[in-house]
Amino acid sequence: MITFDDYSDAYDNWFQQNQVIFESELRLVAHVLGTTPGRTLSVGCGTGLFEQLLKVQHDISVTDGLEPSGPMAEIARKRGLRVIEASAEKMPFEDGRFSTVMFNGSSGYIADLDAAVYEAYRVLTPQGRLVLIDVPAESSYGLLYRLGGAYGTWADERLRGVLPTNPYPVELAGGANWRPTQDKIDCARKAGFTNLTYAQTLTRHPCFSDITPQDPIPGYDSGDYVAVSGVKR
Repeated sequence: MITFDDYSDAYDNWFQQNQVIFESELRLVAHVLGTTPGRTLSVGCGTGLFEQLLKVQHDISVTDGLEPSGPMAEIARKRGLRVIEASAEKMPFEDGRFSTVMFNGSSGYIADLDAAVYEAYRVLTPQGRLVLIDVPAESSYGLLYRLGGAYGTWADERLRGVLPTNPYPVELAGGANWRPTQDKIDCARKAGFTNLTYAQTLTRHPCFSDITPQDPIPGYDSGDYVAVSGVKR
């Protein structure tokens, strides 16, 4: 599994170069969290870019982060998050501390997602919410990222004409374990989450996903960024 220690700048730069895609993803995150998510933990918060813009653009406050990469955690702290450097599989929090636990774009970089989701269940209050948002393996972007990782470059002739204008760094695309949506649904259910709901965005082909921002829609059958949410019993 790839470490993000050397990619904090590349990660932020990609979102800055892909403002339309970022806006579509941000709208999905805001939609799923709602205006009152309670005390929220962002697992794999990265540089805190999403959390900063959730507050600025949507008045949604995410104050706590968990991030294994020291360089990324430091940037997130500068953006106002309380960040603890630790793995998702062993969260250093007491039981029932959070109302919402969010994995936004991070589940593909977690080696044991089952363990991480069980930990999310533990640190949530009763009726607390799990939010799993990521690129599904079966989506257009998921397939593209797996091809890029297999080829080791975006310059391969076999990818000509199918790439977005500014593709995700190939090292990050190839270094993830892109899981099918059904795997995340099964993972949430095994951990004990119920009342699962789904939302999606980026429903155009990657070549055309940067034309205009998209609002989220229900379901998980056509989006390249998909949210699975569940409630702790």
